[in-house]
Amino acid sequence: MKYCLRMVLAVSFVALFAGDLCFAQGSQSKEKLLEQARQEYIAGKFADAERDLRELVKRDPADIDAQAYLGHALFKQEKYAEAVAPYEKARELEASGSKLSSDQHPVLIDQLAMAYGISGDLKKTHALLESAIREDPEYPLNYYNLACAYAEEGDKGKALTNLSVAFQHREHVLRGEQMPDPRTDSSFQKYVRDGDFTKLMAKLGYK
Repeated sequence: MKYCLRMVLAVSFVALFAGDLCFAQGSQSKEKLLEQARQEYIAGKFADAERDLRELVKRDPADIDAQAYLGHALFKQEKYAEAVAPYEKARELEASGSKLSSDQHPVLIDQLAMAYGISGDLKKTHALLESAIREDPEYPLNYYNLACAYAEEGDKGKALTNLSVAFQHREHVLRGEQMPDPRTDSSFQKYVRDGDFTKLMAKLGYK
C-alpha cells in the first residue's frame, strides 16, 4: 500500500535538522556525533545518519529531537514500519512535556500518519489525524492525510470532503510548504476518472 507516498514538507528536513535539532550540553563526543549526523543527513547519507542518531537516542532516549530525526532518517530510506517507533516515542515525550518547534510538530504528525498508512494501520492513522485536527483545525495536511486514509478504505464521500477542507485551509501550510497534487497521489488513483473527483479538481484549480 502506497498511501499518499510523498515527502511532504516543504519545510525542508535539511533546514529543520540544521537549525532546530538542539541537544543539552554534554560531552564533546556527543556534540561531534550530532554534527556528524547533521552533515550526513544534509548530504543524503540517511543510513549513516540513522546509525549516529540511533547512538544518540541510545545515550539519551528522552531526547525528543533525536527521536524525531531518527524517524525522519528511517522514513527517507523507506523504512516506514521502523520509523513508527521513534516517531511514537517523540509523541510520548511531547505528552510528557518535551517540546518540538512549531514547525517540527506538524512534520512529525504528517510523517507518522504516512508511516501508519503505508504500514497498513489505518486505524491508528485515523486516531492520530482526528486528534491533530482537534489540536490544530487549520493545518491542511491533517485533512489531506485523512482524505488519503478514507480513499484507501474506499470511502469516496469522506475522502473528497476532507480533501476539499484541506484545500480550504491551504494558506496555513508551513513556511515553504506546498499542497500536494491529488491527481498524482497514489491514494486517489482509483478516482482520477471519477466525475465527482474531477469536478473537485477543477474547483480547486487543477485542469
